[in-house]
Amino acid sequence: MPLKQPEKLILPESEWFYPFDVEDLPSSGKTVKMTADTPVLKRIAERLLVLDVLSLAAELRLTPQNGGHTVKVTGHFKAEIVQECVVTLAPVHSILEDDFEAWYADHEKAIPFNRAKRNMKTIEEGAEIQILEEKDDPEALVNGQIDLGEVVIQFLSLSIDPYPRAESVRVSEGDSLPESATSQKSESSAAMHLRPNPFAALKNWRPQD
Repeated sequence: MPLKQPEKLILPESEWFYPFDVEDLPSSGKTVKMTADTPVLKRIAERLLVLDVLSLAAELRLTPQNGGHTVKVTGHFKAEIVQECVVTLAPVHSILEDDFEAWYADHEKAIPFNRAKRNMKTIEEGAEIQILEEKDDPEALVNGQIDLGEVVIQFLSLSIDPYPRAESVRVSEGDSLPESATSQKSESSAAMHLRPNPFAALKNWRPQD
């Protein structure tokens, strides 16, 4: 009986599916400019639980590291979104702009030294798992690819104000948010965790292999 071949992993499609094959990455690196079209903007708005995403553009720089087995992704995004004011429910327009950095690696060919050292120490000493910086514990490539659109969406989600207020609203420090706003926040938090977040290290937590 022939041996069963392992199933080939497939990169899951995000709302802004923009796969990049790292085999096509030159040694000098590559810059990728991206602009989301209307259907993509609508899907992102639904995922992030905002009223609308009017525009989203990003520029990313991919640089090979560690003999090409690791890829450093740096970038900048700019977006215009519309949210619902947590007090008046009126639409709130916001311009979000930020720089970001992410790391990916082929774990079958290269494991960063600090990650290997951490894993060995955990096995030998039974120590608590140390949380590493992402460059020392990069996300695994899936079938040699990175979904650049997903990278941008993840960092955009971290920039969104969870309690948007219209300019006319002045909430004193002692005031509490209405029940509808609290419910909206709970639903938003639950929805954001439906998809594993490769940048959860920014929230001081990362799933371990």
